[in-house]
Amino acid sequence: MLPIQQAMREDVPVAYAGTHRSSGLASARALRFGRLAGLLYGVAGVTVMAAFWPLFGVFLSNAPRLGAPWLERSADVGLGVANPLLAGAIDLALIAAFGLQHSLMARPALKQRWRGLIPPALERATYVHAANIALLMLIACWQPIPIVVWHVELAPLRDACWGVFALGWIILLAGALSFGITELLGLRQVLDWYWERTPQPLPLKTSGLYRWLKHPMYVGVLLAVWATPHMTIGHALLAAGMTVYVLIAKGYEERDLNRTYGRVYQAWRSAR
Repeated sequence: MLPIQQAMREDVPVAYAGTHRSSGLASARALRFGRLAGLLYGVAGVTVMAAFWPLFGVFLSNAPRLGAPWLERSADVGLGVANPLLAGAIDLALIAAFGLQHSLMARPALKQRWRGLIPPALERATYVHAANIALLMLIACWQPIPIVVWHVELAPLRDACWGVFALGWIILLAGALSFGITELLGLRQVLDWYWERTPQPLPLKTSGLYRWLKHPMYVGVLLAVWATPHMTIGHALLAAGMTVYVLIAKGYEERDLNRTYGRVYQAWRSAR
C-alpha cells in the first residue's frame, strides 16, 4: 500500500504522516548526537585530568622546569604579589574554592538538584570538569610565599622526603584504581549511557587498598602535599589547607556512606 493510501486508511492527515516520520528521524538523530556528545564530554574530562594531576605533582615538587616559562610557577617559587598577607589571602581563597568544589559537588543533596538540569550519566563527568577548573585555577593563580620553614641538606633525609612524596602519589593512584577509576572519573557512566546499558548501582568499595585504609586517596594527597625537603610558608599553607579539606570532606563522606550502605558500611568500618 502506498504511504498516502495508508495514511488515508488510518484517518491520519497526509501532511501529518510525513511530518511524523521526519520528526521521528530527527529525534533519533538528535538522540544519537546527544549520546555521542556526552561520551566526548566525559572523555575530555578524563583526558584533561590525566594531564593536570602530573602537573600538580610538578607544582608541588619544584622539579626542574626544563626551560618552559609556563612551568616556572610552583608552590614555593615563582612570580607573585609582594605582600605576604595579600598572597596568603589569595591562596586561602584558591584552597577554599578547590575544597568546596570537591566536597559540595559530591554531596547527594546537590546531585539531586542536578538531575533536573543534566542527564544523570553526565553528573560525574561534570564533577570532573569542575575539578579540573578548580585545580587549574589553583596552579595558575597560586601566590608563592618563599619564606623558608625548613630545608633539608642531608642527602639521605632529602631522599627519604622524596620517597614519601612518591609513595603519596602511588597510594593516590592505587586508591583510585581500588575504587574503580572509570567510575571515579565518570567514564563508565557515559559509556553505559552511550551504549544504552542499564546503569548498575555502585557497590561499597572494600577491595584493594580499602582492605587496610578507610580513605586511601586522602592519605595519598596528605603525603604528597607535606613530604618535601624544602618547605616554604606558601607550601605549608597549601598543605595545611588540604589537610583541613580532607578532614572536613572525610566526615561528610562517612556520613553519606553510612546513609547509603547502612550496616554493610558500619561492619566494614568497624573491621578497619
